[in-house]
This record gives sequence, structure tokens and C-alpha cells, in this order.
Amino acid sequence: MSWPGCTRVQRRDVARGPRDLTTTARPVTGVESVPLWIGSSDRPLFAWLDVPDDHLVAGAAVICPSMGLEAAYSTRALRQLAHRLAGAGWAALRFDYAATGDSVGTWSDPDLVAEWLGNIRLAIDCARSLGAERVGVVGLRLGATLAAAELARGGPVDDLVLWDPCATGKAFLREQRAMAAFRREMAVEWGTLQEGEVPALDETSEDGLVEAPGIVFSAATAADLDPLAVAWSDQSPASRELVLTREERRVERAVTKRLTMPGVESSPIVGQEALFAEKPATPVPTLDRIVSWFSEPGGPMVRLTMPKGQVTAVHRAPGRPGVRERAVEFGPGHLFGVFSEPEDGIDASAPTVVFLNVGLIGHQGPGRLWVDLARACAAAGNVRCLRVDLSGIGDSPARPGRAELRGFPHDAPEDMDDIRRALTGDGAQLILVGVCSGADHSIEMAQAEPVAALCVINPAFSYARWGDGKDANPVEEGAPSEDRQTWGTPRPILTRAMALVAPYKHVIRKHMPTPFWWMAKRWLMNGSPVRTLERLAQSGVDVLFVCGTNEARRVYRGEQHRLQALIAKGEIRVETVAHLDHSLLERTSHDRVAELFSAYVAQHAAALSGRADSPAMPS
Repeated sequence: MSWPGCTRVQRRDVARGPRDLTTTARPVTGVESVPLWIGSSDRPLFAWLDVPDDHLVAGAAVICPSMGLEAAYSTRALRQLAHRLAGAGWAALRFDYAATGDSVGTWSDPDLVAEWLGNIRLAIDCARSLGAERVGVVGLRLGATLAAAELARGGPVDDLVLWDPCATGKAFLREQRAMAAFRREMAVEWGTLQEGEVPALDETSEDGLVEAPGIVFSAATAADLDPLAVAWSDQSPASRELVLTREERRVERAVTKRLTMPGVESSPIVGQEALFAEKPATPVPTLDRIVSWFSEPGGPMVRLTMPKGQVTAVHRAPGRPGVRERAVEFGPGHLFGVFSEPEDGIDASAPTVVFLNVGLIGHQGPGRLWVDLARACAAAGNVRCLRVDLSGIGDSPARPGRAELRGFPHDAPEDMDDIRRALTGDGAQLILVGVCSGADHSIEMAQAEPVAALCVINPAFSYARWGDGKDANPVEEGAPSEDRQTWGTPRPILTRAMALVAPYKHVIRKHMPTPFWWMAKRWLMNGSPVRTLERLAQSGVDVLFVCGTNEARRVYRGEQHRLQALIAKGEIRVETVAHLDHSLLERTSHDRVAELFSAYVAQHAAALSGRADSPAMPS
């Protein structure tokens, strides 16, 4: 029995290369995680199915995420919830709504709210087709609001968890506007915005857009989202319902009324604020409560009917060719990635553009920028693209003995080596793209062994570390505790000595005058950013360095003439963008960098493919 409208990805072993994932996907402590494409062929949604490795379940749970930065920062928590549910004898289906994550669509598509509600119903129908005795839904934040609205108008489920629900869509939008304004105020403190550029709390753009960190809602989408509510009625749309509310926050009236419905129980939760922080922490007690609640009814165990389907999904945008996408894994670390290639195929030696994580944001990129760019690049027909998660970020597991959610994973050098080996077996050239931490990883990889081109945006230029200060990951018991040297980065002698006093770094920083601290960092610990760019250029790497005004001052300091000389010689290209948001979560920063990057990749892909007269790539 196959799922309605599902396509699948198959797994095949390729020597030293990526493997396509299938129903025999990698086990995770007794759990199989299987990537899926669900829905119609013209509107495919990306999803994960997590199941016990013996395929015996008491039920199937659909997990509905939130949106924007909330979705980005809670990815690992929902992944862990799905694995724990599978470990407790439940199947878990987590998915990306249309125009989010790896699914089809863009924020400007019409009727998105209606489609999101339909996406939830599609996921429920897919879960039912597994043959499980029970079907439940877990909705987080806006996902809870959408799930409650869809279940109120459609068929019921057995179990429903509303996890920190937004009382209304209007409340969610109000909070997102406030978060956007807060981020702009912080940008003023950092000098990347001026005072007058911070909008009022309820201000929207002239065209009615509502911009939130990591997502944009069109005027029509915001209007449709506004009236959605976690409404009260005579009966819950589930046989059992659990509402989880923050202990430290007042429960909104609409949610309080829902708690009076028959069959609805509530529990206070803590640690929810940390779930959405820039360094998110998984609220383990909340996951414990959800898993134990799903396990309470018991019931017979049923063997799943595993889905069958096609290998890939094809994404089509108006006015350009289709793009075929497939899920892959790399090397012993089982790194997860998504390949985007022209629908009609491409030569194995064509250049490959590699998009890396931005801090702890998954392979979709800041504000989903990597998804949009990968599909635009692949549609141009002369490159393939890979957006990939490093160890412990997004959908890639942490290596044994390592912690998750580290912007600079301790094993990043091994991760980058795995990527290089997988992608260059047929002589393909690499174009690396990274922001902040991803830019640092790209620079390190290119210094170890030159690549064709490098597009780095706001790099930290701090890859020579105080020992392992950037990544406090625990090491495996009994493993050597050598001071790791990143590839190709000449580490100043004193830096190795600094590793011995790393625990006192903050004390030293506090009492050392600023000019001396800057000189110590520049010449004794991190080395020269301009010298790094010069070495890359001399090794034959074509470099595009994009930075904001604030970042430019930091890089230029003390070396402005040297950098200008490199630019004048044509050895590197530098683009300074005024008011550039550091992580590219603002729409204007997102759009400007997309424009620069599209032109840059089009130029180099044409040159590497021997087609200097190729047309410009659509942005």
C-alpha cells in the first residue's frame, strides 16, 4: 500500500560519494529516519518519517512546526521529539509547510494559509495510511493554532497536543513584529542601522508586507492568518487533548476558555524561552511530558505499512525550468543534505555550489535563502547545488560523544572533508557559500585545498581559536584531547600558549585596554583577515567577500591600504553593503545578497563550464 501523493527518495551506495536515502535509512538508536516527499507532484512537501526499527507502533503522530526563526531554532527539539516518540512505539511524521523549509513555493504565493491548513490534513491522511490504530497531532506555537483551526473544520484525531499555542494568528504576527523591531534596535547598537530606521511596533511596509525574523508574510497571507484562533467549542476535535502553557507567562483568554472543554487537560512548562533563543536549548521536561502523555492509552501494536514512491521531487517556478531535488547523506558522520539539479540532468563534472549552515540555522539558510538560491542556480542549467547541515545542526546527527547545536562544531574539519570527498570524485569544481560561521568553515576548507570560488558573507575570521574555546563539546571518553588545528590556517605560536589560559579569557578581556586587546587578537590569536584573503587569491581561489558596514570596519582596521591594493589588482572582490543584517534574516539584506550571489555564481559557473556567453542566472 502506498501513501496518497507521496514520492520517495531511494538509497544507493556510491563509492566515496553521497547516498540517496530510502526506507532503509540510517538507524538512530533503534529508530529509522526516512525522508519523504508528500503531496501532489506539482506542490510537493518535504517531510521526515521517524519509526521504530521493528516497524511496530501504537499510533502515528503528526508534528506541526511553527514558522520563521521559531521554526529554525526548534528544529532539533522537534527532531528529538520525533525520535523519542519512535523510541516509545509511535511513528512520527514532521513536515515543512508550503513555502517553508524544503517544500515547494515562495512567500508570495497566493492562498498560503488555506494551503497550510490543507498541508496539515494531508499529513494526517498520510499518517492514517500507515495503518496505525491511533493518530495524533502535536502543534508548536503557530503550528498549534493552525492544527486547532484545521481540526475544528475537518475530521477529528485521537490525540492532540497544543504546545505553547498562539491564541490567534494576530497575536503571532504581533509578536513577530515586536521581535523584528527588537532585532533592529540591536542593529542600531551595533552600528548597522541608524536610529530613524527602526519601525514602530505595528508598522508594516508600504505594500502591506509583514516582515518577521526569518520569514515574510504577504499582505494577503497576513490578512488570512490574522483571524485564525485556538477557539473554544462544545467538544475538542480530539478524543484526548493536552494544552501546554508557559508557567512564566499569562495564558491568553482564548486558550483559557479552551481548557474548560471536555477531554482537555493542561500542564505548565518551563524552558520555552530558551527553545527560541539564538543558542536554543531543548526543553527536555516538555518532551518527557509529551512522550509520556502519548504513551498513556496503551493499546495494540500494529506493524506499519511503509510508504513507497518515486525517487525525487521536481520543483517548478513560473518562467524557468524545473529543478529536481533529492535527499542525500555523506560519509561516516551521516551528514544530511539536499541536492538541487536541472530536471533534464547535468554533466557529472559540472560545478557544485555548496551552501553551509549559518550558525545554528539549518540547511535551508537564513530566511530560506539557500533554498531559493539553490533552485534558481540549478534552474539555470550549468550547476548543481547542495545545501548541507554540519554535525549536530539541522537534520545531521551529532558524531558519537559530541554535543548538538554548536555553531562551530568541533568536527567541522571532518565534515568539510567528507563533503569534499563526496563531491569531487568526478573532477567537479566547488563553489563554497557561507555566512558568519559557514564563511569561516568555507575559508578553512579552501585554505586546506583550493576550490574554484568562494563567496563569504560576514565571516568571523576567528578560526585560529583559544584551544577549543568556540566549541565546548564533550569528547568521547578515552579520546585524545589534542589541541585541534584547523586545516591550512597558520596558527600564531602564542595562540597555542593562550589555550592554556583559555578559562581566564574573559577576565583578561575585561582588564586589558581595548587597543591592546585588538592587537592581541589580530596579531597573536586570530591572525590577519586581509592576509587570509590574500593567501586564498594567491592559491587560485576566486573570492567574493561581502560584508556590512560594521564588519568592514573590523576587517579593514589597520590594513585598509593592503586590502585596497588587493582589490585594485583584481585579486579579490569586496562588496560592502550598507545596513547589511549580519545573519541575512532581514528581507532587504536577503534580497541584496541574493542579487550579488546570483550574478557571481552565473559568471563562474559559465567560466568553469566553458560557456562564457551563458545568460545571466535568474535571481
